[in-house]
Amino acid sequence: MESPERFTHQVDQYDAWQRETIRRHGWALQAVLGTYDIDGDGEAPPFVYTVGLSGFAHPELILFATSQATAATVLNDLGEVVRSGRRLRAGEKVRIPSGEVHLLAFPESEHWLFAANDLYRMPDRPPVPALLVVPDEDLVVTPGEDRPCAFCS
Repeated sequence: MESPERFTHQVDQYDAWQRETIRRHGWALQAVLGTYDIDGDGEAPPFVYTVGLSGFAHPELILFATSQATAATVLNDLGEVVRSGRRLRAGEKVRIPSGEVHLLAFPESEHWLFAANDLYRMPDRPPVPALLVVPDEDLVVTPGEDRPCAFCS
C-alpha cells in the first residue's frame, strides 16, 4: 500500500505540471477514467475536459466517451480556436481539422470539472461555465492508448 506522503507528493507534482502547462499553452487537459458507482449499478463514461480556457474568459470544454488521444486532439483543436479570439457558443457547429463538432450547454460543471473549478471558481460564485462537445460521425479517431490513473496504483 502506498504511503499518504507519496500520494500527496504525486498530487503536488500533478498540480505543478497542470499549472505550468496552462502557463505555457493556455490550457491543460484532464482525463477521467470511466467508473462504476459504489453499488455497481451505474457507470460514468470516460471523459476529458479543458482546464484553463476560463483564463480566456471562455467556457471550459468537456468531451465524453472517446479515447483520450481523440479527445486531446479535438479539445486542443478547439482550444486553438479559442486562443485565436473566437468565442464558442452552445448550439454552434464547429469544423476543426479532426472533424465537425456540435457544442451544447453543460450546466453542472461543479459535478464534473473538479480541476477547472478548483483553479477558476471564485468564492461564493457559480461554477465555471462549460460546453459539451459532441462529435459528428465523421470525426477522425486519433490513434493511441488510454493512460491509466496515475494515482491508483
